[in-house]
Amino acid sequence: MIRPVRYALVVVLGSSIAALAGAQQPAPPVPQDPIVGNWRGTVTSASGSTSPIIITIAKKGDGYVGSTNGLNASSESALKRVTSAGASRVTIEAADDSRLGALVLVCELTVEGNAMTGAGTLSVGPQRFDVTLALQRRPRAEAVQPHVEQRIDYFVGRWNFEYVGAEYPPLSAGSRSGSVTFARAGASNFVTATLDGDLAGKRYQEHVSIGLDPETNALAFVERRGDGVELVSVASWRSPIAISFQTSPIVANGKTYQLRRLVSIRSKTSFDVTEEFSVDGGPFRRLGDGHYTKTAQ
Repeated sequence: MIRPVRYALVVVLGSSIAALAGAQQPAPPVPQDPIVGNWRGTVTSASGSTSPIIITIAKKGDGYVGSTNGLNASSESALKRVTSAGASRVTIEAADDSRLGALVLVCELTVEGNAMTGAGTLSVGPQRFDVTLALQRRPRAEAVQPHVEQRIDYFVGRWNFEYVGAEYPPLSAGSRSGSVTFARAGASNFVTATLDGDLAGKRYQEHVSIGLDPETNALAFVERRGDGVELVSVASWRSPIAISFQTSPIVANGKTYQLRRLVSIRSKTSFDVTEEFSVDGGPFRRLGDGHYTKTAQ
C-alpha cells in the first residue's frame, strides 16, 4: 500500500520543488489577521510520503478567498472554500482534475504565529487518503502578490497580447499577436471587444464578451471567431490572483473538443493565460500560453 499512496501524492500534490528550495528568508511578521498569508510546506500521507504545497489565503469582505498550486503542479487553482472558526482555525477545500481522476483536498488547520498545521483527507477519484499538513508563512518566491479587485473594470482598456501555441483546429489557430480593447456596456457588468490580431502575417478578428456576477465572482465568456467557431465558458474568479474555467464542448470532425484555461493575474496591467485541451473526454494537455499587457484605459 505504501507505493501506490506515495505515487498518488507525488503525482497529485507534486509542485515545483525548486520553488521551495533556495536561500532561507526570515519569517515575516504575523499580520493583524493571522490566517492571511502565503503558506509553504508539505503534505504527508499516512505512509510517510511527503509532497510540497503552497496555499495563499487573502481577506475578501467578511470572508476569505485563496489558491493553491499543490493539487496540480501545472497550474494554480482557486480554493473552493475557505472558512474560519475563530481567529486561528481555518478549513480549506481545494479541487482539481488529473489523469488519476478528480482531486479533492479538505483540511482543518490551526494557526500559531507563522505556523499552520492540521489534518484532512485527499480524494483521488474514488480513493481517499488521510493526510497531515505542516506549513510556514513565507513570502512568495516569485513576483509580489498582486492585489487586484475583482471587478469588471479590470478588463476595460486596450491590451496587447502575444500567444505562443500549437495550431489545433477548432480550438486554436496557432501562435499569434495583436490587441484587444474592452469597453463597458453602459452601467452593466459586461464588457465587449473586437480583437485585432496577426496570424502568420494575416489579419484576423474575434468578438469577445465578458460578464461578471459581483456577488459570486462568476464570469461568463463568449468568443466568436472569424471561422465561425463560438466558445462559451463559465469561469470562477474566487481567487484574486487566478481565474479558472472550461469552455463548453465543441463537436467537429466526429470528435468532441474542450478547452481549459488558467488566467494568472500578475498586476493591474498584466495577466497570463495557460491553455490546455481535451479530446473526447481524455486527459488535458498543454496547448499554449499567452501574455496580455494593458497599454491604455
